[in-house]
Amino acid sequence: MNGPIFEALKRALKAKGLTYRTLAERMGVSEPTVKRIFHERNCKLDRLMEICAAAEVELENVLGSMNRGPGPANHVAPEIERKLAARPALLFVFIMLSEKFTPAGIMRSQGLSEASMFLYLRDLEELGLVALGRGLSARLLVETPIQWNFDGPLKPHFETTNKNFIGWAIGHMDSQATFISFSRRMRPETAEMVRREAEDLAERARLLAHHDQHTTPEDQLIGYKWTFAFGATPFPEIMPIGPHPRDAGARTNTGTKGRRPLPA
Repeated sequence: MNGPIFEALKRALKAKGLTYRTLAERMGVSEPTVKRIFHERNCKLDRLMEICAAAEVELENVLGSMNRGPGPANHVAPEIERKLAARPALLFVFIMLSEKFTPAGIMRSQGLSEASMFLYLRDLEELGLVALGRGLSARLLVETPIQWNFDGPLKPHFETTNKNFIGWAIGHMDSQATFISFSRRMRPETAEMVRREAEDLAERARLLAHHDQHTTPEDQLIGYKWTFAFGATPFPEIMPIGPHPRDAGARTNTGTKGRRPLPA
């Protein structure tokens, strides 16, 4: 067995949060044995099937995901970002395509007609972002995943999108969404540990999604959004408190100019 198979197996293990020790326990062998197999990248087919069974993954899925791991993030040229910023709907079509939605899937999700979908694809082709095929098929000309410039012309759209999503999540917590928000005081070292753990969880979610997208029919997939923000709480920015209305001698701090304190 060659390298690509074991690279795909490693991605599957990481996506499931499995360690070599856990895999060894499930297989009834020692951890050094498992490490040696993955280091040498060579074993018989029955052993490979045993590894897949212990990891609870299908060998067919592992073989199908070879050389399909998420690559490094790519960027869209600044002039293209400016053009997309001027047309939010076109931007959102391109984002959905980059998230592995098919044109047909976008039409179902957004209630678009074939004519509208074709016109959007043609506009993206003119920007050099996709290549049109037969019918309503299109091939991305930009490698994914894409790292957008959050400080660029698209910033207002990403801010609005995430605000809209948070508002939707708060309104659908009982059935379709999870929303967690709290503030706690902690040491910076603790906060850094929490941040790293959250980034690890996000990476696992990306790996799991990547695996699903290559092993599951498109019409059985559902789009899920992850929005995570964590940092030292800027209380005056998000929870401004003005002078008490009966404090006649108080003066509003100049640092809060332009913000609206909540009514006292």
